[in-house]
Amino acid sequence: MLADFLGSQWFAKATIIVVLVIVGYFMVKPIKSASHLAMRRLGMMVFIAFAAIAAVFPGLVSRIAFFFGIGRGTDFLLYGLTLVFLGSVVTSYRRDSANDKKFTHLARTIALRDVRKPEEHNPRP
Repeated sequence: MLADFLGSQWFAKATIIVVLVIVGYFMVKPIKSASHLAMRRLGMMVFIAFAAIAAVFPGLVSRIAFFFGIGRGTDFLLYGLTLVFLGSVVTSYRRDSANDKKFTHLARTIALRDVRKPEEHNPRP
C-alpha cells in the first residue's frame, strides 16, 4: 500500500520530506553562532556549481533525475529550486530575527543610558 502511495518517485519524495524536516528544525532552532553564515555560503556555492553544470550539460540533469527516480530533469530542477527557496527563506528569517534581537537590545541600552533623574528633568526654581 505504501509503495502504491509513493509511486515510482519514492526516493525523491522521501528526500524532499527529510529536507523539509531539516529546514523546519533550523527554522525554530535558536541562533547560537555564526556558523549558519558559512553553511549558507557553502550551500550557495554548491547551488551555483550545479546550475553551471546543468547549463553546460542539460542531459546530465535528466540522468541524475532518472537515478533518483524522477521522470524528467525539469521536475528534478523544480524540486531542487523549491528546496533552495525554502532554505533561503529560513536563512532570511533567522537573519531578520537575529537583527531584531540586536536592535531591541541596542534600543533598550540607549533608552536606559539616556534616562534622566527626576531632578534633572524638572529643575527647581
